[in-house]
Amino acid sequence: MKSIYKICFAAMASAGMLASCAKKDLLDPTVVRTLNEELTFSDSVRTISFVTAIYSELGANSFSNRYGNGGSLAEGSDESVSRLFGATQAWVPLMIGTLNATRTTPYEKVYNNGWTNIRRANTFIKNFAKLPLAEETKNRLLGEVKFLRAWYFWSMVQHFGGLPIIGDKLYTLDETILEPRSKYEDCIEYLVKELDEARDLLPSPRGDQRPEDYGRANKGFCMGLKARILMFAASDLYNGGQESIAGDRKLLVGYETKDDARWQRALDAAQDVISTGWYNLVENNAPTPGRGFYELFINRVNDEFIFPAMAGNNRTMEANFLPRSRNGNVNGCPSLNAAKRFGTNKGLPITDPASGYNPAEPFKNRDPRFTYTIINNGDKWRTNASSTASPIWTYVGAPTDGMDVSLVYTGMFFRKFCNESSTANAGTNTDRVMPIIRYADILLMHAEANIELKNYEAAAEKIIMVRKRAGIQPGADNRYGLKVSTDEAYWNSVIRNERAVELCLEDSRFWDVRRWKTAPVELNTTIMRLKITKGADDKFTYEEIPVDKNPFRVFQPLHYFFPLPMTEVMKNTKMVQNPGY
Repeated sequence: MKSIYKICFAAMASAGMLASCAKKDLLDPTVVRTLNEELTFSDSVRTISFVTAIYSELGANSFSNRYGNGGSLAEGSDESVSRLFGATQAWVPLMIGTLNATRTTPYEKVYNNGWTNIRRANTFIKNFAKLPLAEETKNRLLGEVKFLRAWYFWSMVQHFGGLPIIGDKLYTLDETILEPRSKYEDCIEYLVKELDEARDLLPSPRGDQRPEDYGRANKGFCMGLKARILMFAASDLYNGGQESIAGDRKLLVGYETKDDARWQRALDAAQDVISTGWYNLVENNAPTPGRGFYELFINRVNDEFIFPAMAGNNRTMEANFLPRSRNGNVNGCPSLNAAKRFGTNKGLPITDPASGYNPAEPFKNRDPRFTYTIINNGDKWRTNASSTASPIWTYVGAPTDGMDVSLVYTGMFFRKFCNESSTANAGTNTDRVMPIIRYADILLMHAEANIELKNYEAAAEKIIMVRKRAGIQPGADNRYGLKVSTDEAYWNSVIRNERAVELCLEDSRFWDVRRWKTAPVELNTTIMRLKITKGADDKFTYEEIPVDKNPFRVFQPLHYFFPLPMTEVMKNTKMVQNPGY
């Protein structure tokens, strides 16, 4: 763990951290460190730049992977496959079950970024008293820093379980750090306390926060993250569910015994967000049902984003996901496994005889979120040369975009996050912002907690809100496809599928199947694609087949938690490795 200091100190000296110091970074290790801090925190502009830099890696544990190489959490679950799936890709060890403590991808970034940014936060806190800023500004920045520190610590706890709670400590370069891991329960309580304190220092997102500060932490960030953390803590994997782990190590990755009161606590946290009245679903069912679900992801500022990560003005998502005919790189394609979880516009699974699903016309009458998440055979999109939309054909032998084994096409392309006015190299640039937490997720957290507490109709109320926005038909009973039932298994299947559909490609499923402890079933699977054949009569036939390249996902129970980097365990004799590694 001595490297924690070195990692953080080097990162503080990175070039882009303080843009106002072009000739030499103030925190360059070749300059006396106290002088660097003195110069930084004696200047208001440099101080604010220092805090802003801590935001720069907010999405680096997830979304930044999606931007670049197709190695996102979607490929790490069963949502997506990538043409870049090869031995050097970061997520391959996790996909094929070879993850170990000596091969440090893909989790080393989470570990390194976490400690780097915690040290940045603690450096700010150390210098807080002497900041040359108005008291109101100082306190707001302190709230932001405490939130950011909690976020980075939570990212590590989510991956590894309990880690040392160092609080405001700043270690020197020469210190030998022998810190034991803290219990999972203590980490959760620490995070909740930090987020509550940060919330009290921050403005509300409506009325109090300045428009130019959009994307910086506010009370909603803290409350949304608290709700997510408590939902995880209440879930099966952590809530006394580590039966196979013996001794003290069990307490490093969860609680001693199950307690349903943890679900009540998660419910209360989600309700606190809802009760603020700050957030709403982006709902618009004209000119087509579910249009609001599309508009949500291409409008930087809206009432649904609670915790967004700023991503600039670009066509990155179009470049990553759109087909070759639109100059896309097709770095990720939706799996048929994911596509089949989308039901019909009646709100029923495609396996339900009453759903209206016809396998001979698999794209007809589907949940509108299916249309706004996936591009299917014959769907229209603008071209590079013209804003006029024309069909994208994905059948075998179709020009450019037809199923091609060498490119791992699945007969489908991702549409979610893409602007229909753009291709990869033409059309509209989008002021990109990616949701880390949004209101629909909070509603589904609320519903899940109610299901665990057997309040099924209270859960139905929130699920109906999400389905109504999605453009699902209400039906004669206005239940949007939901049954009146007291069957716990039914409601579990509903909420788990609803999360998979609503939050597809948003880094949710990767973690959900772990916290539910369903990963050994759901991730030990064959990734499927849809083979579409065009007949002489111009009619299409459909066949479900495995992808030809790396079709299998392998999950082992030890992969519920990531291994700590072996170098850290060797340096710190008190750092206990996770079970199985």
